[in-house]
Amino acid sequence: MSQLPRAPLTPLVAGEHHLPRELGAYLVKVLRLRAGDAFVLFDPDAGIEADAELVRDVPAVARVWETRRAPRLSRREVTLLQGLAKGDKPEQVLRAAVALGAAAVTFVRTERSVAGAELRADRLRAVMLDAARQCGRGDLPKLGGLVDLEAALNASDGLGLLLDPDAGESLVDFLRTVAPQHALALAVGPEGGFSLAEVQQLLAAGFQPVRLAPYVLRTELAAVAALSVVAAHE
Repeated sequence: MSQLPRAPLTPLVAGEHHLPRELGAYLVKVLRLRAGDAFVLFDPDAGIEADAELVRDVPAVARVWETRRAPRLSRREVTLLQGLAKGDKPEQVLRAAVALGAAAVTFVRTERSVAGAELRADRLRAVMLDAARQCGRGDLPKLGGLVDLEAALNASDGLGLLLDPDAGESLVDFLRTVAPQHALALAVGPEGGFSLAEVQQLLAAGFQPVRLAPYVLRTELAAVAALSVVAAHE
């Protein structure tokens, strides 16, 4: 059975509602829904969803049935500490984080991050909403602001893992020894990796080095691969 189309709406309450213009245009012009068609609305801030029916095309009016708690797709709390990289790499990382069940993402300004680089919170939220709509997730990872490594470490929970291509133990082997209920914090360096001083800081904070592959991976690929391996071991 194919999945019903999904779209985000905050706040989400039962009843008949005129939809925001942008949402109505998306449903009618992009998804090509017409009056009588069913779809699902989700509120990522509240973690709820509801079945809905388009009552009128233009302006868009929908009948929303009773809300329900959006299903949790991941049993493990995973926090990603991602070294800030250039270009659209943060967006690539966030798309993967949403689809692969990450609970939180914090971008870390490191010694090798691009000087002066900033993040646009509104753009990143839009990217996450689109990823959640596509993959069926009903909430969003908690997105931390751009912080230095010390602040990221102070705010992170769970068993700390440092992605390192030279580590003696693989992430796969490590996960075989950890119950799915254990929270994890994955640290991924930027282009060029964490500096030696930053690695020492991570180790001092209790992070354990683990490897993904015998090769050096691009920062965004390392994040996707690590989240995929963790998701596969639940």
